Amino acid sequence: MGLVGRILLIILGILLLLILLIFFVPYGVDAGYEEGVLFLRVKAGPFRFTLYPKKPLSERKKKKQREKQDAAGSEKKADETKKKKKKEKKKGEPADTAEQGVDETITVREKTKWDLDTIAALAKMALNALRRFFRAFRVDFLKLHLTVAGSDPYDTALRYGAVCAAAEMLNADDGRCRLRRRDIALGCDFTRTFPEIAFRIVVTVQLYKFVHMAFMFLAEYVIWKIRTRREKKAAALAQREDDNGRQQDE
Repeated sequence: MGLVGRILLIILGILLLLILLIFFVPYGVDAGYEEGVLFLRVKAGPFRFTLYPKKPLSERKKKKQREKQDAAGSEKKADETKKKKKKEKKKGEPADTAEQGVDETITVREKTKWDLDTIAALAKMALNALRRFFRAFRVDFLKLHLTVAGSDPYDTALRYGAVCAAAEMLNADDGRCRLRRRDIALGCDFTRTFPEIAFRIVVTVQLYKFVHMAFMFLAEYVIWKIRTRREKKAAALAQREDDNGRQQDE
């Protein structure tokens, strides 16, 4: 193998490695509310990006942003003046009153009619795809710190009981919720008027799972299509044999 072949192999290997990284690296969202601050972050592998709250802009960035806004405003005004000139020209031109003929060569396709079996099969495939879609996501961390409070002690006690009953669903490991790590702490304070809450959720997903989901949906559709064609052929063959038998009897 020559030097060119080795270079091509190295390039192909690097491209394959990049594709694998793109499809197998976890992408996620980290959102929550802690200490009175709402935050939203996104991540791609080891990289983290904060979307909210945004960092304060420096003086140089503020100046550039003002310049961009001014340039956009001037461009918008120029576009508006051009549109006004075009409208004035159109008003001065005579209107075209010629009637357009109808092309009779255009054929209208008949709409395909779906029976109940087809609708049921497609609905089943859609439900399976929806289940796979939600299973593709994974909750890496769930935090919920809630202190129930209120002006009426009786209502506060009732709310605390309802919150505890709802939290039992999060603590249950029944396999339906892909929850890796949780931090749930509930409390009740009869001396306070307003409740206190802090939550955080980290959700991740890998792109190859969506590719797998698409292939599974396509495989189900192809299998269903082949099966329905075979059933239709068998029904047509049986109907033909039945008609031939009736003709021979007559």
